[in-house]
Amino acid sequence: MNAASVALALALSQAPGAGARLAPAPIQLWQVAWTRPLVPPGLLEYKPREPGGPAIDPQRGNVVVGARDGILRALSDKGKVLWELKTGGPFDAAPRVEGDTVYAPCDDGKLYAVEAGTGKVRWSYDAQEPLGSTPVLAKGLVYVTSQQDTLFALDAATGAFKWHHRREGKEGFTIHGASGAAVAGGVAYAGYSDGFVAALDAATGAVKWERRVAPAGDFLDVDSTPQVDEGRVYVTAFSGAVYGLEAETGNAAWETKLPGPTRLSLLQGRLVAVTTTRVVALSPRDGKVYWNAPLDGMVGGDPVMAAGAVVVPAGTGLRWLDPATGRLVKIFDPGTGVTASPAVRAGRAYVISNAGELVALDLR
Repeated sequence: MNAASVALALALSQAPGAGARLAPAPIQLWQVAWTRPLVPPGLLEYKPREPGGPAIDPQRGNVVVGARDGILRALSDKGKVLWELKTGGPFDAAPRVEGDTVYAPCDDGKLYAVEAGTGKVRWSYDAQEPLGSTPVLAKGLVYVTSQQDTLFALDAATGAFKWHHRREGKEGFTIHGASGAAVAGGVAYAGYSDGFVAALDAATGAVKWERRVAPAGDFLDVDSTPQVDEGRVYVTAFSGAVYGLEAETGNAAWETKLPGPTRLSLLQGRLVAVTTTRVVALSPRDGKVYWNAPLDGMVGGDPVMAAGAVVVPAGTGLRWLDPATGRLVKIFDPGTGVTASPAVRAGRAYVISNAGELVALDLR
């Protein structure tokens, strides 16, 4: 074990979040406004998961969510179902609502563009590969990645194909999931299951650089959505590291060894990485570990901020952590755990449980 690994191991064992326990007194972070069952339990269904997740329609105040039953739904802020769209497969990623259009990626291989007010399909693009990331829009294009290592760029108004970038991936098994795309400064960034990160011209798909970042290991997957800020691109590799890359060249500015990282978010000036066993906060400047906290339960979606806390979806529910110390503040457990990230806006958070129930939380 080298000096850096020893230092990280000591940080993980001694940092304030290590072995964190719930606060002794109740802390009021939310109140349940309503619960709406969406998906009835299936026969012989064992430990269902709902990775799709909700998205908020900022113009109408509605919430849109795709579930494992293959139905995309819009609900009012009171929990009334406004419309439903039956598709050909379950949803592995949350939709994106932009203006009056919902962009919904589906396991049936199609990206659906749907009228936000009515649920009418404007267009659908058949990628012929299960789509696994929340779409991103920039300068009239919509970007979405598949679970087979392809990044697609489409015309957001018509669904017309513009370009794609594909890597063949690593031979053998990979981690289920897909890195979402990030677009900044006219460049699109994405990660791939062979341990590479690519920077592409956002308009044409021309390759600016491709870099392998993953250490040697059985699973090289870069499944976290790249986080881009101030000339740096931040990614994880499941084989054991978090990276800060120079956006212009892809060269590593720093590398922090961390076993099994799968999710990464930039929250309040800190990188929050989720591994198979821990939640770790790092400095974007140099990768220094600020704090860590144990993760109890299966890894879920990306961490988000809500009610002044870092909220991490997990098999045991939503874990609310103090952003300064990593201390576990509270857990919201709907009874079956949470896989998808919650959607948060204006004092309200929407959560879909693994049992297929949508829960509205009024934040305190």
